[in-house]
Amino acid sequence: MSHHCKSAVVTCEDFRLHQRQDGRNYIAEFIKNLKNDADLITRAGGIQDLVRPKESGFKNSLLRDLAVSVELHNASEICLINHADCGAYNGFNFQNKEDELNQHKKDLNEAEEIIGKEFPGKDIKLYFAGLKNGSADEFEINEIP
Repeated sequence: MSHHCKSAVVTCEDFRLHQRQDGRNYIAEFIKNLKNDADLITRAGGIQDLVRPKESGFKNSLLRDLAVSVELHNASEICLINHADCGAYNGFNFQNKEDELNQHKKDLNEAEEIIGKEFPGKDIKLYFAGLKNGSADEFEINEIP
């Protein structure tokens, strides 16, 4: 049986982005704003498994999850969301927010290239969930042009 969704969303598994005890859920709000159904693929570090997999097989595993969404659920749009203060990026020891954002942009662009080759013709959109000023767990998700 084939099911249809419009989007596949790849994001980090960080609890701060997902359903919180106080009701906040930044990823759910993001998907609501897409105004269509979406497959949700969560990984530590978001798309980091594509650009610098920690173990062999991580890259193929993420591509397999995307293939299920694209081929079985007919997703035509792939949304990639990385976020500030990501534990999977702690080895970078960023000096400031600008350095952190630039690394995420670089990784997201590289992931877009990999996914574009694997799934030609799909609309790939890049996003970054930045922390609101003075907060350790309040995010604002914006598209990266």
